[in-house]
Amino acid sequence: MRRIQISSHVLLGILLVLGALAGLLTALIRQTPAQERTVTITAHKYGYDPPVLQVNRGDRLHIKLVATDVTHGFYLEGYDLDARARPENPTFWVRHPSARAESLPGGGYEEVNEITFTASRPGKFHYRCSTTCGYMHPFMQGELIVSPNYLYSTSVGLSLALAVGMLVVIRRAAGGLT
Repeated sequence: MRRIQISSHVLLGILLVLGALAGLLTALIRQTPAQERTVTITAHKYGYDPPVLQVNRGDRLHIKLVATDVTHGFYLEGYDLDARARPENPTFWVRHPSARAESLPGGGYEEVNEITFTASRPGKFHYRCSTTCGYMHPFMQGELIVSPNYLYSTSVGLSLALAVGMLVVIRRAAGGLT
């Protein structure tokens, strides 16, 4: 029987593709079903509690904003949400900046008890204060992390495949095969 010779470069390429697919499949298998999540975000000089929100793709979020000291803003990048929370007030104002409602009375804000939206886009999204609240205002930020992070699991799979591939190439080179 004749033995098939595979080039080290081809073998390494095959291993990299298999590693990437393994990482991607791992992320797809580990997905959890969508849930209803209620989160209270407390805004204070000069930060948010909690500073990081981790949710799953498809989760329906109900966010309640509470300001403890002065009026604070809440602008969530990637989801077209801007809100203003006033101290000691259970309601707050929310608007969608892309609606160009600045010319409407009140700047297009409507008074609500909570912000409700579906976390439909995976990734990391920053939220920040959109109302000047003091000298450290530019540093008042937080993060919304929507899982799954395909990039991470695919990178791990690629890294492992690259390590295995390099070991195979080195072993083949030591044995006189190319």
